[in-house]
Amino acid sequence: MEQDAANLSAGAGEEEEEAAVRASGGGFDFDPTEDELVLHFLRPQLRGFPPRVAGAVLEADPCGAAPWELLARYGLRERGHFFVARGRGRSAVRRAVSGAGAWMRSATRLGQSVTDLGVVVRWSRAKFCFYVPQPGQESGSGQGRQLRSAGWVLEEYQITDPRCYRRADEEEEDQYWILCRVRRSGDHGRRTESEAGAGMPPTSWNKVMEKEVNQK
Repeated sequence: MEQDAANLSAGAGEEEEEAAVRASGGGFDFDPTEDELVLHFLRPQLRGFPPRVAGAVLEADPCGAAPWELLARYGLRERGHFFVARGRGRSAVRRAVSGAGAWMRSATRLGQSVTDLGVVVRWSRAKFCFYVPQPGQESGSGQGRQLRSAGWVLEEYQITDPRCYRRADEEEEDQYWILCRVRRSGDHGRRTESEAGAGMPPTSWNKVMEKEVNQK
């Protein structure tokens, strides 16, 4: 009985630790390539399927708080990945963050990724930089208000061809999911597309996936 109680206690402790790890992102180095973000996370989210790694991408609006505050809410530091629902045709060059500053679009890129079954997934990436008021101008407004870069970047990924994730007879939805990566401007990640290999996740991803399989 004592051994059973000890096992139960240990199991509960492991579950709490894993929950904390997933919320903070500190238990594994989640640094996906663009192909991995689109194919293993954004496309499954749009199709209503589970992602490659559960809990790695959170549902939160990057415009709901300053980037450092947003990451701090989830125990993150350098970067975080988020799903947010956007309305059709709501392409913006500026996204305001109440009381903090604004994301200003700096570049747009088109790309495509290919699934293991040969499905071509076309996507776009909009890059934003975060700007805050100059010291002493926090309460000002208008054209005379000067802004400075805060050293944070927002990358919004969206799939531009709905045919790769829904049937042709399905009606177009008013809102759809996009995937956002929020990071410090100096954090460009350590993995490139060539280093990612033939569609295989890094070893640290595999460890998390093995835990999930063993618990089922």
